[in-house]
Amino acid sequence: TEPDEAPRGQLRLSVSSSFGQAQLADAVAEYVKLYPLVSIDMQMLDRTVNLVDERIDLAIRTSFELDPNLIARKLTLCRSVICASPAYLLEHPQPRQVRDLAEHNCLTHSYFGKSLWHFTENGEPVSVAVQGTISANEATTLLRVTLAGAGVSRLPSYQAGDYIRSGELVRLLPDAEPQQMNIYAVYASRKHMPQALRSLLDFLVVRFPEEPAWDVGL
Repeated sequence: TEPDEAPRGQLRLSVSSSFGQAQLADAVAEYVKLYPLVSIDMQMLDRTVNLVDERIDLAIRTSFELDPNLIARKLTLCRSVICASPAYLLEHPQPRQVRDLAEHNCLTHSYFGKSLWHFTENGEPVSVAVQGTISANEATTLLRVTLAGAGVSRLPSYQAGDYIRSGELVRLLPDAEPQQMNIYAVYASRKHMPQALRSLLDFLVVRFPEEPAWDVGL
């Protein structure tokens, strides 16, 4: 690309703090190396933003189902894993079936599965009512309290995977698949899309394929 044709300008990006810290920050760093005339303002927001009112060019959203009126490109899958620290499991029996979670101190997300966790177990849908002493509105806090031994949590695999591989967390119920979500890139309009935004979208689609690298080995 000739310098005068290269993407340029500032983009304002909204993303949850957990995905932003675990995955998107590295991707954005790689993008601006490729396109140094673009600057990116990352807003870590654990809520749904109004793109127009808040002047957000691109929002990265994790959702079971996206509003069909939104303009979006699906990036990748968001799988969850049930996990606990080795210290917690020294003091509590390891759950063998989904229903065993009802007997555990489950650390929950304020917006996703606050009191009910959904799974597919042996090909059948199954749900379990959960409760515990700590809930939080973003996953990074749940990760910290899980590492500290406070209980059992349902965490996104993009965040928990490295801790499971290192042994700092233990994956529980590997044969039960927690309900999956998708990760989308949402933007306001297909018309008058800045070249920088188009190039960032294309970059993210390649960077986060349908089968994400962070699930390898889990």
